[in-house]
This record gives sequence, C-alpha cells and structure tokens, in this order.
Amino acid sequence: MEAYGRNAATGVCANRLERQGDTVTPLPEKHTADASTPPLDAPADATVDEVVATALRMFADAGFHATKLEDIAKASGMSKRKIHYNFGDKKGLYARAVLRALEQLRPPESVLNRSYAVPVEGMRRFIDALYMAIKDHPDAVVILLREQLDPALEDADSLFSQRPEDVALHLERLLLIGQDSGAFRPGISADDVLLLLISLCFFPAGVGDVAQGLRGVDFRSERNVTGMRRMVIDTVIAFLTTSISPSGYDSYLEATPPTPAEDSSDNHDYLSEPEGGIY
Repeated sequence: MEAYGRNAATGVCANRLERQGDTVTPLPEKHTADASTPPLDAPADATVDEVVATALRMFADAGFHATKLEDIAKASGMSKRKIHYNFGDKKGLYARAVLRALEQLRPPESVLNRSYAVPVEGMRRFIDALYMAIKDHPDAVVILLREQLDPALEDADSLFSQRPEDVALHLERLLLIGQDSGAFRPGISADDVLLLLISLCFFPAGVGDVAQGLRGVDFRSERNVTGMRRMVIDTVIAFLTTSISPSGYDSYLEATPPTPAEDSSDNHDYLSEPEGGIY
C-alpha cells in the first residue's frame, strides 16, 4: 500500500510544468497509478494450492522444525497473515502438505476406476502406475519419511484416516479376482502387497544416495530408473504367482482394528480449512 501511495503521488505531478527560459514546456507524461493498477513489482497473490506445494517442497528439504513460516511466505508469495487465516498455523500448513504428499503418491483415477478381465495384467498396470507416481514425486516421499523418523504431528493416525481408501479397495478387488481364478496364491492381503511395493518404490528417494556411495548404483540414471521399474513389477508379480505352499495364514500382515471413535471436537480437521477467505 505504501508503494502504491508513492506511485499515485508521483502520478498527480505528471502534468506539472517546467520553465525553460521564456518557454513553458510540459514535462514528459508519466504513468498515472489508480486503484486498478497495482505496482509493477507487486507479485500476484498465491493460491492455497501454490502455498501447499511450496510448503511441501520446503518441509521435505529441511524438515518441519528447521523450516520457517516466514520463508514459506516469501517463497510462495502469500503473506504470513493469510497463511495463518487459511491453515491456522505452521503445523496446520505442514499437515496439509503431508496430505498433499499422500494424494500425489497414488495411481491416477483412470487406473483405479478400470476393471480388468485378466488379473495379472490389471495388477501389472496398478504396480506400474503406483511406481511412476512415487518416482515422479520424490518430495512427497521424503516428507513422509521425515514424519516417520522425526514426527511433528501429534495425531498423525487421525490425519491419515481422513484419506479415501480407494487405492486399497482397488488392490483388494484385483487380489480377490486373481485368487478366485487361481492366478494369485492365497494368503496374501492388500496390505502385504502394498508393503512390498512401497518399500521398493521408496528405496531410491530414501537411501538411494547411500546405495550409490556403497555400490555405485545411480538411481537417477535413465538405465536404472527403467531397471527399477521392471524390478518392482517383476518382484510383486512373482510374489503373487509363486508356487509356495500355503502357510495356513490369511495374510502375512494383520491390520489393527480401529478403536472406537472418541470425541473429536478438539481435533483439528485440516481438510475443512477455508480455501478462499476474506482477502
């Protein structure tokens, strides 16, 4: 606003006259600012999505505690006041960035909404789509790893439970069709497949640099990106189709049943934060 005031004041004097000897000569016309013309150096207001994207990148790079809200405001173009209005505080913005990371690490809807007559082909496409989503969003992987190793959220389970389960449901459908037809062996759950799949996919972003230092394997090279893609698909398909004798268990892993819902009136619903605002 101060810059705008200075520009407007300059505009008022645009038609002043300069006396040169006996001749009165108008000064060159200057730009006149008005209410519809913002200062030339004023950045456009950032949207909520742009701020979340900036925060995700910065939190992934430096972690929650080392990242300052002032730096996010400066990098994103949204004022601290507006960030507080939209997200509550720094932790609210961090929670939204974590949710954005989870949204990025999922296959596209075109894969999840499609049914497959051949379960092995459907599973192959699902694995490939999830691998590509994880490969294309390394910051999303890193922010989740940071939250696992150095938690900043007091109730991460409640936050994560707000996400839809369509990925797991699609995988369960593929497993059911494959096991009923004899294409996949019994005793494997969707959680078993996701553990194996995500563990492999997270490896390059999680400890890829360590592996390169130890063994010289560059996970960023085109050759190894393609090789890792083939390895992930082949490993999971082999896990599902191998002729290992049934163990008698329904699955390798067992999910803990959800506890009865408690009064959540004090819990912050980060998904309900206003997307617009009075600004």
